[in-house]
Amino acid sequence: MEGFNHILLAFDGSATSVTALKTAEQLTKLSGAHLTVAFVHDPSTETHIKPGVTPKDNPRLYYSSTYVGTMPTTGEGIYSETEDTHLQDNTPDQVISDAKLRLSNIVSADYEILAGKPADELTGYATEKGIDLIVMGNRGISGIKKLVTGSVSKKVLDEADCPVLVVK
Repeated sequence: MEGFNHILLAFDGSATSVTALKTAEQLTKLSGAHLTVAFVHDPSTETHIKPGVTPKDNPRLYYSSTYVGTMPTTGEGIYSETEDTHLQDNTPDQVISDAKLRLSNIVSADYEILAGKPADELTGYATEKGIDLIVMGNRGISGIKKLVTGSVSKKVLDEADCPVLVVK
């Protein structure tokens, strides 16, 4: 397969980004392209513990600019244990380490940690580095969250100057 010289994989540690990693790995092997794995850290979405409250006091209490309260439990419609793990355990370095562990030794890759709004950072990086293809997962958000925040994959599809492969 010819045509791709440089593939950008958007990886955030979610299940769909793991699937996207495997897809990007196969495309890289087939085309002989160079692979860059990027994690975009968006500081504006960080959840912070309310000052004075420790996990020992209430391990499920969290505070952000839009919400103060306990973490919803599984089955309440907006929370899953996977999301909880994703929110708590995925520092940028941990996400990149996870990607390195999951990528086979056959494919070499560069790893980037970008900071800002994911869609803007990914499309800007792709343009700057001459990326031929962006591969990313679709997290499948819906309802009010999608209405308010929009879909990163949709924004990348709309704004990228190169082809985008969204993996479900």
